[in-house]
Amino acid sequence: NGPAQIDYCLDLHEGANLISFYGLPEDASITNMMSSIEGIATGVIGEGVAANYNESLGWMGSIDTMSPVSGYWVIVNDVSSLCIDDAIPTDPAIEYNLHTGANLVSFPGEGSVSIGPGLPDEIEGFVSGIIGEGVAANNMGSMGWMGSLSAFNGGKGYWMITTEAISFAFDVSSMSRVKNDAVMGLTVPEGEKVYQSTQ
Repeated sequence: NGPAQIDYCLDLHEGANLISFYGLPEDASITNMMSSIEGIATGVIGEGVAANYNESLGWMGSIDTMSPVSGYWVIVNDVSSLCIDDAIPTDPAIEYNLHTGANLVSFPGEGSVSIGPGLPDEIEGFVSGIIGEGVAANNMGSMGWMGSLSAFNGGKGYWMITTEAISFAFDVSSMSRVKNDAVMGLTVPEGEKVYQSTQ
């Protein structure tokens, strides 16, 4: 008898949402995973993969099945909730194999963990920066992590910038059940705009 199944929803705003899944149902096909927002979701973009929704043909593109270790940009044309039923929770100790450069990853738990404690000490030095949706943090070495991103949160996706290929599992021993939405926000000079990009 495996782990108890969970039902959960991710709140999406209109436009591009950088998300990940902390539990997947047996049928993790893009068609099943996006069924709760069919007709609202227009596209899904992963690292080097993409799919578009066509009213008569359904989902088309290079994404067939959603991965528990990947982050995704989900593009929707309205505020919505992406709901997943009968999901098997992702093992928080799941291994991530990252290549040098930008990796689009998930966070494998429902809660939240601060960046420093969340990354194993032996690989933390190889992660130069982490970018979330509208937030980012830079590894300043002995000064720690600096920026508007302070924690990994379940349901969110992240670009992890690495200086070499690494394998690791998140350290979730300090994970809190509450999502950490205490984001300082980006400070933007008066009269300037910030455009979030999936590129």
